[in-house]
Amino acid sequence: MIWVIVGAGIVLGLGVYAVYLLLAVRTQQQRQQEKLAEFEALMTDERAKRISSIRILAQGVVDDQLTLTEAAIRITALMDVLGYGSQGRQQFAGLYQLADETLHIPRLQAWKDLAAKDRRRYEAERLQSEEKYRDFVVASARELVQFNPDG
Repeated sequence: MIWVIVGAGIVLGLGVYAVYLLLAVRTQQQRQQEKLAEFEALMTDERAKRISSIRILAQGVVDDQLTLTEAAIRITALMDVLGYGSQGRQQFAGLYQLADETLHIPRLQAWKDLAAKDRRRYEAERLQSEEKYRDFVVASARELVQFNPDG
C-alpha cells in the first residue's frame, strides 16, 4: 500500500512539474511572438520611411532643389537597402549609372579638404556626368515621386 502512495506522489509531482514546464514554454512562445510583432512593425515603419525618403528626394530633383548626383547616390542607396536594387538598376538605369559614375567624388569633410583646383576638376566632372544622364534621371525622378515597390 505504501508503494502505491509513493508511486502516486511521484506521478503527481511529475504531473505538476510537466504543467509548470508547459506554462513556461507557452509564456516564452508568447514573448517571442510579441517581440516578432514589434520587430515586424519596426521593419514596416523603417521601410515606409525609406520609401518616403525616395519620394522626397525624387521631388527634390523635379523641383530642382538638389543636384542630380546627390539624388542619384541617395536614391540608389535607399533602393538597394529596400532590396529593390536589381530591379531598380534595370528600371532606373540612368539613375544608377550616374550614381556609379560619380560615387568616387569626395563628399563631406573629404570634399572640404580638397584643394580648390581638385574641387573644380571634380565639379566639372560631376556636371558633365549630370548633363549626360539628365533626361534619364529627371524622368526617373518623375516616376519615383509616386514610388511604391509593393504595388
